[in-house]
Amino acid sequence: MIEKLLPYVALVTLTWNAAQATATADRLLGTEPLVLTSDVGEIVRIQLKQTFGYLEKRIAAAEEACREMWRPDYASQAAYDHFMEGQRARRRAMLGIEDLGPPSGPAEVEMLAAGKDCRVERVALPLADGTFARGLVIAPASPGRRAAMILCPDADTWPERFVGLMEGEAPPPWLTQLVRRGAVVYVPQSIERIADHPYCTVTRGKDRRMILYRLAYPVGCTMPGLDVRETVAAVDYLGRRGDVDPGRIGVAGIGQGGMTALYVAGLDRRVQAAVVADYFDRRDRCWAEPVDRRLPGQLVVGGDAEWAALVAPRSLCVVASQGSPIAAGRLAGEIARARRHYEAIRRPAEFVFQAKVPRPELEATVASLLADKLALAPPAGEAAIPGRRMSKAEVESVRNRHFEERLQALRQRIADSEAHREARWKLTRRAPHEFPTVQKEMLAEYRRMVGEVATGGVPLRPRSALALAAPKYRAYRVLLDVAQGLEVYGNLLVPEGIQGRAAAVVCQHGLSGTPEMITGLGQKEDTPYHEFGRRLAERGYVVFAPLVLHYHPVEWTNQQARMADAVGMMRVALAVAQTRRVVDFLQGLPFVDRQRIGYYGLSYGGYSALWISPLEDRLAAVVVSGHFNDWRAKITSDATATSYLLHPDEDFYTWDILHRFTHVELVAMDAPRPVCIEYGVRDGITTPEWTARAWKQLAAVRDHLGLGERIVLAQFDGVHEVRCEESFAFLDRFLR
Repeated sequence: MIEKLLPYVALVTLTWNAAQATATADRLLGTEPLVLTSDVGEIVRIQLKQTFGYLEKRIAAAEEACREMWRPDYASQAAYDHFMEGQRARRRAMLGIEDLGPPSGPAEVEMLAAGKDCRVERVALPLADGTFARGLVIAPASPGRRAAMILCPDADTWPERFVGLMEGEAPPPWLTQLVRRGAVVYVPQSIERIADHPYCTVTRGKDRRMILYRLAYPVGCTMPGLDVRETVAAVDYLGRRGDVDPGRIGVAGIGQGGMTALYVAGLDRRVQAAVVADYFDRRDRCWAEPVDRRLPGQLVVGGDAEWAALVAPRSLCVVASQGSPIAAGRLAGEIARARRHYEAIRRPAEFVFQAKVPRPELEATVASLLADKLALAPPAGEAAIPGRRMSKAEVESVRNRHFEERLQALRQRIADSEAHREARWKLTRRAPHEFPTVQKEMLAEYRRMVGEVATGGVPLRPRSALALAAPKYRAYRVLLDVAQGLEVYGNLLVPEGIQGRAAAVVCQHGLSGTPEMITGLGQKEDTPYHEFGRRLAERGYVVFAPLVLHYHPVEWTNQQARMADAVGMMRVALAVAQTRRVVDFLQGLPFVDRQRIGYYGLSYGGYSALWISPLEDRLAAVVVSGHFNDWRAKITSDATATSYLLHPDEDFYTWDILHRFTHVELVAMDAPRPVCIEYGVRDGITTPEWTARAWKQLAAVRDHLGLGERIVLAQFDGVHEVRCEESFAFLDRFLR
């Protein structure tokens, strides 16, 4: 066929009449035949597999790049330490705890029980944000300075239960043994992965840690970071106690507590020894771990072996229990990488690995290893933990206060984010002529946040098949290459009788939608999209409706979001790349005006319109339908069922987003390109108050910059749907 003889790029020189050029063709001129099922569900499965495969390759590449970058100078201890200080700074930033200053005031100490052998204290250490780091102290009664051991439990328990000080329980023998060996024991209060607070019911069964993670992540905090900050506060406190030798402080932890112990030892050189049990592992599957462990760019920064290198030359013991969920083969590789750092600085004896510890003996083994590393004396005499036991109500009161303090502090941080963001960009407080400079800074920051899916050098390789020859347009099913191993599927509608070049619109569906719902191909029932792509084609627009992978079950999307985050990008980076390739394709068509390409999306398609358009400046006009709102409220409010705080979606929780961008800033980054906000006042995806608040802020920016009718609100009496009245007029005004 003749099209096989024509280079695809040469098609831009042709004039186009769709009825003539495709009258006998089974595909679009200049494309290869499409060999693909017409079952959209099967296409989704194929492209999901591609997406997961791509993200797995990015994870492997991030791990390899980190290992290449990780080149400490082993020539001397000073050179080694210098390299590690830079790495500590990166990790503090990742954890959201760049300032690890001392407590903001004196410790509050409550004596819970005292006996002839030891005493039990509850300690509260004030922190800068108004919260307290809390813990139990079990200290020998005899005078003198001694070693201190910080023991961090897993996330399924709390200090009183961990050390057997609740009613009906007895202290474990290992605790008595530590008292006999003369150790001061500190057990930090953490937030449990348990859904037993009334607010857990409000948030539809989310556990305490997940709730706080959801509120913390958008304002630059992490749950591991909060744990580390509070444990470092304990190191500060113990170092000032009269009965503690500040040169003999160690930390140990199990499970979630093991993560805390490893990170604290890596960041705080005052910690002389660490024991990490049932946590140390290769982190390439960090995205499958409890979501409250989520860290931005975790695999770019490094894995557990690199954390071990931060502990060196100090002692580090890694323990794995029998039946541990950590696979032995994976663990062996990470252990070998960690050990190499200790060997390189000629301190191999300071790294110890102990496997297959019987689970009932795990706490005792951990305690004994740390005690030995801190050179505690052998057990002497008898010791009894004072007899008072705490009631369930007393313990629950402390747990709730600890949780509620953090809840309140994070709510305040969220409230303050508005002023923080305004002070950063000053969109209405700078002279309008300064805006291009500010916009450039915003785009640079935004580009770093979203990340990049490289498409350069990958041919489009367009494939198509004629799906429908309607009186006013022809419909094609199209497949394009996006990046290595990634494709994008969509529907292309080409109006009949195009004279010269026509405007084009990328039309994006939302959650669980399909391109066919937009184009009408095979549709028998109406949807919230009202076949708006078909209607645009009948008005003379070339339409491309791509498939976006935001399908149920939500776990698939959550996994993709977390995999992307682990390598330092947002999941929407994939959609940015897809859109870039769709625009490449449209600009290469001889019947499309490359300067008149727009974007119109509903629901998640509206999300895509907002988040993609700043990074694709070839989009000449944008319609955001059924999504624009007060993003701060949308992801953190519990006032209405539409808030993502109450939903299972993780895709919308972006690291430190509220200190950087909301929907207002996203639209501002499009300027001076025109943007239409389409909104039905009964749309349950947002609330009238949220939309009004965000629109008021956006209108202020628009008026300050003199953008006039280029940023408009198309509000109508409707639900979560496109209305296609003002929005179509908007597209006609700016694209026709």
